[in-house]
Amino acid sequence: MNSKPLTYDSLKTVILYMEPNTKLVDLEFNIVIKTFRFLLALRIPSIRLAEKTVPLKVDELVFVFNGHSISVNGTVYKYDIYQVDCKDKLPYRVSGISELSLKLTCNVDEFGTRDYITEASGWLPGHDGGFGNNLFMKNDPIIIPTNEGRLQRLGEILEIEKQRLDQLLGFKPKNEILSDEKEQCGLFHFEFLNIGVRKYEKKELEILKNEEMLRKAVEHTKDKIKQMEQELVLYHNRSNNTRPKFEIHLIKYREGSPPSVIERVNYTGDLHKAEESLLKFMFSNRLHVIVVNRLFINKQCSLRLPSDLKMRTKNLNIVQNVTSNQELMKSVVDQSYLPLESVTIIIELSETPELDYEFFGIFKQLYLVVSGGWLPSLQSIQNQIVHISSVESTFFDGDQFHTLIRSWVKTKKAIGTCITLHTYFQEDSNAIRILDRVRNEFNEGTVGYRCVNIPMSAFAVLKISHFWRDNHFLSFEMAVVSVE
Repeated sequence: MNSKPLTYDSLKTVILYMEPNTKLVDLEFNIVIKTFRFLLALRIPSIRLAEKTVPLKVDELVFVFNGHSISVNGTVYKYDIYQVDCKDKLPYRVSGISELSLKLTCNVDEFGTRDYITEASGWLPGHDGGFGNNLFMKNDPIIIPTNEGRLQRLGEILEIEKQRLDQLLGFKPKNEILSDEKEQCGLFHFEFLNIGVRKYEKKELEILKNEEMLRKAVEHTKDKIKQMEQELVLYHNRSNNTRPKFEIHLIKYREGSPPSVIERVNYTGDLHKAEESLLKFMFSNRLHVIVVNRLFINKQCSLRLPSDLKMRTKNLNIVQNVTSNQELMKSVVDQSYLPLESVTIIIELSETPELDYEFFGIFKQLYLVVSGGWLPSLQSIQNQIVHISSVESTFFDGDQFHTLIRSWVKTKKAIGTCITLHTYFQEDSNAIRILDRVRNEFNEGTVGYRCVNIPMSAFAVLKISHFWRDNHFLSFEMAVVSVE
């Protein structure tokens, strides 16, 4: 006889059909949790216990790149470090991606010095002859060999920004009526003018066509000046022996809705520990494997996942930092039900990762976005269906394409195996040239309509064809098909 109260099983049934964000936050954070440390006793242990025993199904889970956040079905949980004793009494975010320099900060020391400055032995970034950003802007090309000189340069940039604000406050636009889209484009153009360190010229101010555009430009400039001043205060804290008060704020928001602070705790030197605690709270100690339809990992910094975390996902997406992120996903993805549906890998220009072909081979389809001419070992790919974007002409003009064809013929790839190579060729002559080279290289091949067919066995043929993508660009397809 079941001795548990009916209300317990009823609660589990209700939780099962709740949207994950309600399950994870509205029940847990708002009712139960009163600390971000997740180590204190829960006020309603039965709810936590029940929630952990009910299967958790998520449509889309994203470990987000730009800063420190997790997105669950479009609801974002962002955790950052804030200085909370500023003169204006408003919290100032010091971690994440800087709106000024676009640099990532994970942690600060007791004075507020950013981790990348500490790791550089206290040197301010930029002005070293490379393409690195300084604290205030994307790239200032002037080479400055001393920290004192770099600090002086930051002061000059701040002064110019204040002079620009004075220009804006004295400017009278023509008050042209524009569509919202044109206003947004104009503001974007104005805010990202690449004019170096100088005041605005008249033609640049005239990008602002009406009072509303001017108002937004003034607001943006004031905010920028405030951030610059705060960055200088942070940098001078060490020499002034000033130790600000820092907190970690956990913020929940969704597109179109205002953000809300869920929890605030003192910062003790390691933001990633707070991240680890949040992930454990959401995903650890669950009775069932978590089911995720689409799983994205797009992290620039390290990510500590719970050791017991397992997710069953149909679609895995790894965006940049492929080598480290694939190792994380190998420990997380549940491989009980194979093959999985698809994996998408986006590789940035500076990366040359060593792909784990065996792991990625558990997915039926592979979508690979490459750049800079880099390609993986195509012969090692084990997926049945493959799409590779941005394949450059050198792949087809050299021996790589023909080597791949020989490999498929030699290993007798199974019927249904297909790889599509997407290019930016825009002329039919490229397709004719490439297929002619294939026909000349493989004497057994026969010419068909927009294709070359190479026999593989009595039952299968390798069909190499091309088609137009979006009516603009050529793609080439290698497919093992049945003999007609």
